[in-house]
Amino acid sequence: MKLWQKASILCGTVLLAVVAACSALLLRYAQGSILDLARTQVAEKQRALTASFTQMTDYYLLDTDPASVRDSLVGYCFSRFADESSVLLRDSETLFTLQTLSPAEHLSPDELTDEIQVLPVRDGSQHLFIAGSRAKIGGESYAVYTVRDVSDVYRSVKTMTGVFVLISLAGVAIGTLLIILLMGRGARPMARLAAAARRIAGGDYGFRAEVSGHDEVGALAADFNTMAAAVQSRINELSDTARRQELFIGGVTHEFKTPLASMLLHVQLLRSANMSAEERDRSLARIEDQCRWLERLTQTLLKLLTLRQDVPLQPVPAAELIDQVRASSEPRLAALGVTLYTDHDGGMLLINPELMRSLLVNLVDNAAKSYDPGDPDAAVWLTVRDGALEVLDRGRGIPPEALPHIFEPFYMADKSRSKKQGGSGLGLALVQAVADAHGARLEVTSAPEKGTTVRVLLKLQDDYKKLIDSPPASVQE
Repeated sequence: MKLWQKASILCGTVLLAVVAACSALLLRYAQGSILDLARTQVAEKQRALTASFTQMTDYYLLDTDPASVRDSLVGYCFSRFADESSVLLRDSETLFTLQTLSPAEHLSPDELTDEIQVLPVRDGSQHLFIAGSRAKIGGESYAVYTVRDVSDVYRSVKTMTGVFVLISLAGVAIGTLLIILLMGRGARPMARLAAAARRIAGGDYGFRAEVSGHDEVGALAADFNTMAAAVQSRINELSDTARRQELFIGGVTHEFKTPLASMLLHVQLLRSANMSAEERDRSLARIEDQCRWLERLTQTLLKLLTLRQDVPLQPVPAAELIDQVRASSEPRLAALGVTLYTDHDGGMLLINPELMRSLLVNLVDNAAKSYDPGDPDAAVWLTVRDGALEVLDRGRGIPPEALPHIFEPFYMADKSRSKKQGGSGLGLALVQAVADAHGARLEVTSAPEKGTTVRVLLKLQDDYKKLIDSPPASVQE
């Protein structure tokens, strides 16, 4: 059973108890009020009867009247004001009555006083009020009674009780229905929140619960969304970490195949006893070259894996950075027959020198590989000016359909050519990671057979803008 259904049943039960208690109290009060009114009416009638009877007999009765005359006159005077509910007694003798009930059996004349007494009596199916008082006339004491049948009052109370019960049951039924409707409606935000939790648990981490109203449920939904956002952020971090770990493992697995196969081949040749010294040296040189390449590849992958960490930045002269890039790139460029031209404005750059050198070396290396082997005009231009680092070539260029993917790990626009030139598809991915670590923006323009330009736009801080000098520097070869 759902919570709102349990709450509805509980509220309905409480409503029934409250309505029953209130109805019982109202009925009891109404019954008491009606009976008190009937009692008051009987007492007033008794008072009026006694007063009128006493006044009339005092007016007509003489002290010299004989007993027979006295009795007749008293009986006559009482009959003038009496009706079927009136009874007159003298001692135990009944002087006037139209009742079958003897009130003296319930309210003894000896107990009567001048004060009116009212006694409720049940006679079979009848409910009666007997009012009695004592009247003194000519030295004699008389018992005066008024007997009123109040059965109709009890029947009215019983009818009213039935009506109250029906009204109460109808009220409880309507109230319970309204409670169920309101509880069901009030539980909808909780149901939506539960549905949101199920969707998020099912993997839809971007889904958020609807926040409606400013009550506790709305606050709970807002807190739930905050929690979901934190969970999504954490999951994204874990997913990114897992992706980078997969990247590293997959890269190592994928890129190690060729050098390992080459090394195994040369190891098998070295184990041959018929090799000359020159052949052994060539095999060892080849194994050494492959080992160094594996070392560089491993370092590249490790850098790409850990670049999410904050990197320390420091002001570095543009000239010093270019010299480091030139020193790292010259052996590779010489092997490819490519010339490097550099230019800078003599300013300062707020960078991590090791990572930025790795970025530029990768860009220069990619630019050098864009030329066909033996091209006499093969050249790469590296320029640093106004916080922008630019690497330009006039090589083959990049196809338009490949431009959106060039910074993806292991993506190669021309896989066969890249493999032949020792490419792994990780260089530009590392470039993107280093740029992100510096908060820099990459711009790439390229056209087939016309060349490619890659610009790294650094986000300079105001404290270091004054360090940038703009006098032109001489072009270096």
